[in-house]
Amino acid sequence: MKPPVTYFEWKQMFDKYAQGDDTVIHLMNEGTLTMDAGTYGRFSILIEETYKKRKQMWLDKFKNASQNQIIRSPSDFAIIISQAKNGLKSILAFVDLKPFSDDLKKTLKDDLQSFVEEVKKSLKENAFKDRSNQMNSFLLVFDNMDINKVTTPNSNNPNDIDNNFPNKRRIIF
Repeated sequence: MKPPVTYFEWKQMFDKYAQGDDTVIHLMNEGTLTMDAGTYGRFSILIEETYKKRKQMWLDKFKNASQNQIIRSPSDFAIIISQAKNGLKSILAFVDLKPFSDDLKKTLKDDLQSFVEEVKKSLKENAFKDRSNQMNSFLLVFDNMDINKVTTPNSNNPNDIDNNFPNKRRIIF
């Protein structure tokens, strides 16, 4: 595949990314985004829809992981948070695409930061409702999750996202 140039190519890339394909990030980063009066509105809607779908996908995965996994210790919670941070890296890479204007990047990044803060706030409120006080200790790990501390992959290698976790276990079938 080649980096996107036309509206149609960008739409294909955005559709793939919105469905969970992180391999297109490096292609989009190398693409050219030319917005004129006719395509500005369509591109804006397309970017917003893609961003929202991917954010919702992240939230669904986070909810499933936190509800379906039995949390017995802070390390169990740390695993969930590590997975959440990994998912945020992909969204942050999308928000920081080179072809996007600085204003668009700032708007998306600010929205992502407030989204993460809302998730943190929700978890803290749920921790106060927890009678065992076990969640309070888990939140110490979660408080370190800051969008400004999440780094994006440095290279154009789509597998580089996994390289940020050298001690990460991998299951090979």
